[in-house]
Amino acid sequence: MARTKIFRRSSDNSLTNTWTPVLEGYGADVAKTPWLAEYAHNHAIFDNTGSALFESTPGTFFQQPTSLVGMGQANPATRGANGSGDKFPSLLPVAIQVAAKTIGFDLVPVIPMDSPVGFLPYLDYLYTGGNTTETGAGFQPYMVKLVGVSDAEKADIATKTQASPGSFAGSGSYAFVGYSRVDGSPIIKIIAESSGVLSTNLKSTFNDNANAAVELVSALENHISGFTSASDADYDSTAATGWSGSYMPATGQVPGSMKREAGEVSKFRQMGLKMFTKFVEAETDQVSISATVEQIQDLNRVWNYDVVSMLENVAVNDLAQSINKRLVDSIFQLADTHNGEIDLVEGTGITALDLSAGLGGFENVSTMQRRFVTKVLELANLIYHRGRFGAGTFLVTNGRIASALADVAGYSIAQVPTDMGGVAGNLYPAGKVYGVQVYVDPNLAWSDTRVSIGRKGADEEPGVKFMPYIMAESLQTISEGTFSPKIGMKSRYAITEAGWHPETQYVNMEILGDIGVLTGSVAPANFS
Repeated sequence: MARTKIFRRSSDNSLTNTWTPVLEGYGADVAKTPWLAEYAHNHAIFDNTGSALFESTPGTFFQQPTSLVGMGQANPATRGANGSGDKFPSLLPVAIQVAAKTIGFDLVPVIPMDSPVGFLPYLDYLYTGGNTTETGAGFQPYMVKLVGVSDAEKADIATKTQASPGSFAGSGSYAFVGYSRVDGSPIIKIIAESSGVLSTNLKSTFNDNANAAVELVSALENHISGFTSASDADYDSTAATGWSGSYMPATGQVPGSMKREAGEVSKFRQMGLKMFTKFVEAETDQVSISATVEQIQDLNRVWNYDVVSMLENVAVNDLAQSINKRLVDSIFQLADTHNGEIDLVEGTGITALDLSAGLGGFENVSTMQRRFVTKVLELANLIYHRGRFGAGTFLVTNGRIASALADVAGYSIAQVPTDMGGVAGNLYPAGKVYGVQVYVDPNLAWSDTRVSIGRKGADEEPGVKFMPYIMAESLQTISEGTFSPKIGMKSRYAITEAGWHPETQYVNMEILGDIGVLTGSVAPANFS
């Protein structure tokens, strides 16, 4: 899980000082959304340089009234032709409205983009010493990870213990170190490789498995005991590897350090960096809405409604809901991926809450709800255990599951540390349980029992990132035939996964058994 460096953020405090009064004037909570100051700064630059619809020379945009001939029909400037002189507005208040209505920004970091495309560079720290594709013993790495092998092949590798590392088939001598703590792939120590390409030789060990891939081992993902402390003599010995990973071995089996005389003659074990880049492109959501002249006139005079503002609010809400759904869906998908890895590495059933177990005796609805709260705390800590950056900070579910969390608040026998109230109507932030903020998503069906727990980390840490290029731009036109106004709203942004193993920052809880014992008798739908 290498830290991810994305776009360089401005550290100039003058941005915050300049834009905070303006943003707060529009009702924005700058303390909650500090990225809005940088977005507003970029927005002002775009507006002051005009529209990018037509560029004459780099940095010069012909969208200013002094550069255009006449007015006439509303028409944007195009390459080779002047426009009508209208400046198609990019309204900052509209962008603030989208930010205020998009609760998904509470779940993931927001990193404004200053261009429609960009790259996400990130690093991995590797145990190296050589290259998996080189020929000859002098270029072989210290160890590799074998990705894509079957369960039967993993079992075959595990039988070749550290006591008999030379029992591997092929042209070299290898030893089994352990399994990756993230995806369960076996890690192999390379003791000797006499000839040929390492990746080819290792694949032949697994019956020429075409799906197998040989990769270098990530040091942050899998810490290998013994890598820093094995002398050259211990490393080359076929009696035992002296290495283990990636979890703590049994008591007394952590390799000791070298004696001075061994350290003086042994070479340093080599680590290295590998840089990767991910291309990011802003995608587009757009919607238009219109009203007749009669609707505008009559609703204004009879009911004092500002129809144009109402149209704009509807368009803003539609964009915000689209962004919300995409963000929540990305979190659920990554959590599903992580659940599969947890079952493979840690054992099955860890993420499940079986409500049918223990029924009878002193079990009742309140005790079941209390078990549910305990499972929330367990999975929040599991994110810390697996992701190594911190515990879970939020939970997303529907109103039905959230009702159980609110109902068990203040449970007297074993009190629950929660500030959730037992009052209906909280649709989004609904309180905290063990410090985990609960969010209720009304777009989840009432019978949908999915619960996703995740962590909103820093910009440079793994996870889902929301990267707005243009939060919202509004364009209003008038129909030539009916003179009815039409408002168009466009939002351009990217939602992407950043860093190594971003899925480890999210996990889904699987509620098994009769959900009725938790929140009432409703047959759950199948959302598998």
